[in-house]
Amino acid sequence: MECRSPESCRHREVVASPQQGEDYALCGLLKSISGIENHAGLHVPPAACRACCESYPPSQSDLNPIVASLLYALSEQVVDENGVPGCDLETAKGLNRWAERSLPAVDADEDDCVDWGRKSYDHLRAVTVDTIARLLPRPETPLSGSKRNVATWAVGVTTAARRLPTLQRSVDSIVKSGWSDPRLFVDGDMEIPPSLVPLVACRRNPAVGAFPNYKLSLDELFMRDPNADAYLMVQDDALFLGTPAMRDYLESVLWPDDGPWIASLYCSKAYTQASVGWHRFSDRWVWGAVAFAFSPEALRQILTSPLVYQHRMLPEGKGLARIDVVVGQIAVANEIPILLPSPSLVQHIGTVSTIWNLARAVNSRHADRFIGDLLDRQL
Repeated sequence: MECRSPESCRHREVVASPQQGEDYALCGLLKSISGIENHAGLHVPPAACRACCESYPPSQSDLNPIVASLLYALSEQVVDENGVPGCDLETAKGLNRWAERSLPAVDADEDDCVDWGRKSYDHLRAVTVDTIARLLPRPETPLSGSKRNVATWAVGVTTAARRLPTLQRSVDSIVKSGWSDPRLFVDGDMEIPPSLVPLVACRRNPAVGAFPNYKLSLDELFMRDPNADAYLMVQDDALFLGTPAMRDYLESVLWPDDGPWIASLYCSKAYTQASVGWHRFSDRWVWGAVAFAFSPEALRQILTSPLVYQHRMLPEGKGLARIDVVVGQIAVANEIPILLPSPSLVQHIGTVSTIWNLARAVNSRHADRFIGDLLDRQL
């Protein structure tokens, strides 16, 4: 991931502002977006530059929260001035609406401005299974029937081109967490980091779309290993803790019995529970297919479900996305329990969704309680 600083920012122009003082800098990105050549609102304080560099990189079509707030303030001033050279009144109103939509929700926490792709948890590699279990207790008793231990895994990672790639970071964290040979399922023409090329199981050219790639990848995992105890499918913007204790811990938790089960290793902010531990999800799942583990019985029911084909046949490209929604629908239709951990065992670090161009890992698209952050605070 790009390491940014005010000094290295290509948008920062060191031009003294007579209105705000010499420590202010002109933001070239604001100038390009607004079309304004000279205005006090283009000059920003050092603190804003530093905050912008701590967030994800902005562009002319994709604002981060700091640039959005600066554009909101600038456009409000221009509206009050009834337009200025380079930006008339109607343009300013449109920019103001866009900036407002790009700001985090009113009740969002400060994590919505964090560039998750730059956070590091490498110092937690020595964390033990017992330490994880203290923060995320195992179920005291099997949820039903007799417990079935997981010993063998089939692991896949679906990936597609991103403007800011997360694949290397994600796969490294999976390998460090105990799964040494995940298979990569590449949708479309994209460059794979050289170190990951040996892991490529399949390239689909031309791209088939997120949902078809996910379904076909699950098919291949099963066909290659029909007797695995668990099938783990991960999206390329999932960040694991990066300690071998992760796999050992999960093998001590899964599965509650011999029936069909789905376990999401990712718990979105929307699904954070009041009490820590593993919870049986009681609603229809819609927030995130970042990292799903399927029991053999659950996988077979998903692969053969009529809902898969009904979804794919939706018109206007609607059947190319919404993996999480389809998994949730099948779980409800087949009464497959979904387990989720609170805190989350995985963080969503995607800067820009491969499906929705401006869908970032903010608000409910990230885990507000990630076990890596909890462990970090204890050290």
